[in-house]
Amino acid sequence: MTEEIANRLLNDFSILPKKNTDPTFMEICQMGGDRFEERCSQILKFYFNPCAAHGLKGLFIDSLLELMQCTDYYSIKSAKVTTEEVTTDNKRIDIIVETDSFVMAIENKIGARLYNPLESYVQHINTKYKDKPHKFFIVLSVKNVTDVSELKRMHSYGYHYVNYQQLFTVIKKNLGNYILNCNQSYLFFLMDFIRTIENKYYNTHMEMNRFFFNNKLQIEELINEYNAFKESILNRQRENIAQIQMIVNQKTNAEWWKHEGWDLGISFNDHSNRIGIESSYRDETLDNPLGDFHIYITVWREECFYPYEEVLKKKFPDSFIDKTQGRVYLHLPVIKGNDHDFIANKLAEYYFYMKDLTDRIK
Repeated sequence: MTEEIANRLLNDFSILPKKNTDPTFMEICQMGGDRFEERCSQILKFYFNPCAAHGLKGLFIDSLLELMQCTDYYSIKSAKVTTEEVTTDNKRIDIIVETDSFVMAIENKIGARLYNPLESYVQHINTKYKDKPHKFFIVLSVKNVTDVSELKRMHSYGYHYVNYQQLFTVIKKNLGNYILNCNQSYLFFLMDFIRTIENKYYNTHMEMNRFFFNNKLQIEELINEYNAFKESILNRQRENIAQIQMIVNQKTNAEWWKHEGWDLGISFNDHSNRIGIESSYRDETLDNPLGDFHIYITVWREECFYPYEEVLKKKFPDSFIDKTQGRVYLHLPVIKGNDHDFIANKLAEYYFYMKDLTDRIK
């Protein structure tokens, strides 16, 4: 691959809008599975209620009416939202929005097909809410319903089909008119809910997808060349580690290990508070592709560090401690250059200090 092609790819990629890969709060709570639809209905119940604590007033009702091209006026104070209302034949309507001028019956569909008895719902609404001037029947679905028979069935009972993505698009468009006096916490929860649905069911990053499909072969070539480049550097590091290992073994009269060829180390007190020395090349640059040599005193379980902590802090006051995923690393001064004897001497110096320390502190 030429440098010109590689630069074009990287430039084109750099200007693409990037997907937010941080998990939503709902995803952290793992709100999925069989009850996900029910949870979504409860969330919709809250936001469809214009008098609820979110302070967004009629954002949801108005946006849904706009999608259905209806301009019904209603009193916000008259609105009432219920879920799982039972019909005379013991069926349940997911969400009902009732105002002084209309009633909405919303069938909320997340994963399952539309097998519900729509005719029963219509009969129930027409009977119980016969005094309402307008009655709206809506199938709110995350999937894009294209099945002709399914659409015909909805329309035959007077149902409007609305896609979640359509509703979210209109809500986002209208949000600016309602945001001034809303509760910011519930606004955050709303955006988290929207992003959860979008992450789970919609591909909202077409520009990125188009880039990957249109440049598939060049990207694969670039990845292969980059992996080969990284492997060549790693091989050089392994070669140098092997040479340093031979020298430090002689200087310490101990057997140092090489983890995957690039991590040189040794450990003490393996059957009690195990602690050790690890070292490797890092921070590669164009001028220094091998990298600098890093040495750290490490423990593999955080609790093993406590018996040695105060002594090590006093011995190495300028070193910093890094605690990561249950491990602890005390970073010792970085060694610039690649003098194998100098590196081995430093490793031997740290070895004899740690051997004396671990003989005294088990």
